[in-house]
Amino acid sequence: MRSTTTTITVTPPERYAFLDLTDDLRRAVKDAGITEGLTVVFCAHTTCALLINEWEDGALEDFRRHLTDLVPHEDAYYRHDDFELRTQNLHPDERKNGHAHVKAMLLSATSHAIPVVGGEPSLGTWQRLLFFEMDEPKDRSVTFHVLGS
Repeated sequence: MRSTTTTITVTPPERYAFLDLTDDLRRAVKDAGITEGLTVVFCAHTTCALLINEWEDGALEDFRRHLTDLVPHEDAYYRHDDFELRTQNLHPDERKNGHAHVKAMLLSATSHAIPVVGGEPSLGTWQRLLFFEMDEPKDRSVTFHVLGS
C-alpha cells in the first residue's frame, strides 16, 4: 500500500462562497498514481466546510439561504463574540464570527473519505466536492491524503 499527501490553498472571494474542488481531488488522485483505494479530504479550519453535493445554482442558493436563516449573522447574540466574557483562544485581531462557528459545528464537515476506483474518485453522477466559506474570506488549506495501490 502506498500513500501521498497533497495540500492546496484556496481563497474564497466572499463569505458564503462555494468553490468546486472536484478537479483538485481528481488531480491529487492522478498524481498519487493510486488506482484502487481511498482519498481522505480534510480542511483544518473551524469556520468553513467540505460538502459533497450537486453544483447547481438553485441548490447552492437554497443551502446558503436556509443555513443563514437557521443561524443568522446579523442581529444575533453569540457568546463567542462577547469579548467581555470570552477568555479563551483570543488573538489581537479577533473578529466576531460566532455565527460561522455554529454553522460549521452543525454541518460537521471538516473531512470526507472518498473511494478511488479505476484511478478516479468514485463520486455519484452529480456529486462534486465543494468548499463552503462561512466567515470572512482568507486563505484556507485543504489536504488530500490518497492511499491504496
